[in-house]
Amino acid sequence: MNPAKFTGQEGALVSAKDALQLTSPHRKKEKDCRERGENFVRAEFFGIHTFNQLIDQHGDNCVGFRAYYGVVDEDDMDQIKGKADRKKATPRLILVPVDAQGNDLTHSAQLGALLDDDQETGKGSGGMKDMPAQKEVMRGGPLCPSDC
Repeated sequence: MNPAKFTGQEGALVSAKDALQLTSPHRKKEKDCRERGENFVRAEFFGIHTFNQLIDQHGDNCVGFRAYYGVVDEDDMDQIKGKADRKKATPRLILVPVDAQGNDLTHSAQLGALLDDDQETGKGSGGMKDMPAQKEVMRGGPLCPSDC
């Protein structure tokens, strides 16, 4: 068996002041992003019960989560302000449970495998198109600034 790559102790706890400094450059881009007609995402919320459901599927094999970045066409976040109703590309996080060896704990596809395969077509060793869909990753949390 491969030695553990992750222990579950990864990441660092920082002060809210440090976090504010880290997020400040991103928040400063909001005005420009909206002027270009794009949805701006400040944050995304994920509930503890949803995390627990994923952890429960894998027990002690799950030592943490990997966050993949994705884009989904979603409603215009400005439509509340009376602007046109249309879909816009919106950045989203996809959270995947990971084992100690650094493997995504998914059965129907390995998201990381696409990094090494054909990124443009999505074809590669990671997916198994004939497998039934399973609820094995987390996405779609409420977005801020809409739901802060």
